[in-house]
Amino acid sequence: MSVKCVWCGKDIKEIEGQATMDTCDECEDFFEDHIDDISKSLNELLKKNEDSSSKPTEKKAWISYSLITAIHMLSSRPCIEFKDSKYKDFITDNKK
Repeated sequence: MSVKCVWCGKDIKEIEGQATMDTCDECEDFFEDHIDDISKSLNELLKKNEDSSSKPTEKKAWISYSLITAIHMLSSRPCIEFKDSKYKDFITDNKK
């Protein structure tokens, strides 16, 4: 099976009997070197979404939720937690 890097599309060499990463070494290194910049950019997008003066919508709620989740996945701190988001009530509980 051919595995390509999810970031750049470069072929990733598979080693039999070992798990294969979905990113190449170069992209993995770039990501690790720039994690603070990525987190900062995501926080800026989150702040912009939260500060938006347009009518609150479910779409904006999902944008904030997704950005906050991504920031947490980077082990960084979001500028606002979703429980404090002005959009938190727009995402309904789908457990029925």
